[in-house]
Amino acid sequence: MRPFTNIYVFACVFTFMLWNNIQPTVENEFIANYSSSLLTNVPKNIPVHTHVLDLSHNRISGLSILEFISLSDLQVLNLSHNLITEFDFSVFIFNENLEYLDLSHNNILKVYCQTLGYLRYLDLSFNKFTVPPMCQEFGNMFRLEYLGLSATIIRRSDFGHIIHLQLHTVFLTLEDFSLYEPQSLTTLNTRSLHIVFAADQNFSFPLLYDAMSTSENLKIVNLKYTLSYKDFPPPSLTLMKKIKTTTLTLDTVDLQWAIILQIFLLIWYSTVEHLTVRHLTFRGPLGVLNEYEFLPVLISLEQSISLGGSMKVLTLEHVRNKVYYFNQEILYRQFSEMNIASLTIYHAYMPHMLCPSRTSSFQYLNFSHNALTDELFQNCGTLTDLKLLILQRNKFESLPKVSFMTSHMKSLKYLDISSNLLRHDAPDVQCWWAESLTELDLSSNQLTDAVFECLPVNVQKLYLQSNQITSVPKGMAELKS
Repeated sequence: MRPFTNIYVFACVFTFMLWNNIQPTVENEFIANYSSSLLTNVPKNIPVHTHVLDLSHNRISGLSILEFISLSDLQVLNLSHNLITEFDFSVFIFNENLEYLDLSHNNILKVYCQTLGYLRYLDLSFNKFTVPPMCQEFGNMFRLEYLGLSATIIRRSDFGHIIHLQLHTVFLTLEDFSLYEPQSLTTLNTRSLHIVFAADQNFSFPLLYDAMSTSENLKIVNLKYTLSYKDFPPPSLTLMKKIKTTTLTLDTVDLQWAIILQIFLLIWYSTVEHLTVRHLTFRGPLGVLNEYEFLPVLISLEQSISLGGSMKVLTLEHVRNKVYYFNQEILYRQFSEMNIASLTIYHAYMPHMLCPSRTSSFQYLNFSHNALTDELFQNCGTLTDLKLLILQRNKFESLPKVSFMTSHMKSLKYLDISSNLLRHDAPDVQCWWAESLTELDLSSNQLTDAVFECLPVNVQKLYLQSNQITSVPKGMAELKS
């Protein structure tokens, strides 16, 4: 079975594949769903041929071998969101077909180990462990692909028993975290690593550095740091040679601007090709940093961007700027000069973006949900490779100016400028669209019938819903969808 990185996708697809293999004659013959039933114990009347058993979101506090011994066909068991405090793996010693076991979101403090060599998916995340619940028996679970764990302390010796396992995904929840011993994560052998750090604590940056040296796909949630920039532990010079990550996602990031620059420099020089940052807050003030830290870092960043790196795709979503006395032109210039194929800046209250100073490598730009106006990319002749441009939910008003913006974009195929304030009330004003443009989304604007006098000559797909159009010219009906 193909492994999956996301817990919910894994569960859904896993169940779907089981259905295909089982091919039941009665729809619910092999699925028993007791979720959210206020249960305090495992029901005694579970059908013996059950393959998928959902006991999540109940009040179950203990498990016994007698409750599961008759379920010899059980393959998927969800016990998440219960009140279990101790767990004995031997409860399932007779369930030799069990491959998926979810015990996340309980109150487990201690586990008693037993080799369950048939498990492919085991989730113990969001529990009350002090150290990761690593048993010697885990090392014999050679089919294991997904492993979810929780801890408040991580040391180098914690993962020694599973160092030889070829895992697809490791999911770590580190609530109330107190100690990380550097190099601990690097003993893991996993393609994907997902870390949820404590939401109200200062992030431990050695976790980020080691995680980037551990897995190809990395996601970290809750990367916050309120201490002084001078206390920030920068990455070592030797780290670049160790980094493996190619796809990096950072979610809920709240850092000083100078620290963000340092992290971005690390990523830019690394093997990372796809970087996504969601719910990003950068703060200041910058005045304290200008003389000593900020300018050297900024100069290094400018040089890096101009030289290019491994990065191909950058996505920033839900960005908040809490930096004071900040010349935003500096930031816009960094973005506009990036030597990457795809750039998304979504919901960032961004009022402007500069035209690249030289021919740009951008093929995809998404600046949705910002504050951009008709002045964007006017007389800009350096976006000749741009194919897709998405500008929905901004403050564009003039359709002719939008058309003129595209006139130098020789490769542009698709433009989405829906949900703006577009009007075209002056039929005598000429429009100049990119000749390459074949798909145009003008829906949810303030356009009238005059829009048909200002359309790209080669447009094949046209979207005009939610405007003030009363009639469509003959021959244009097939374009309206």
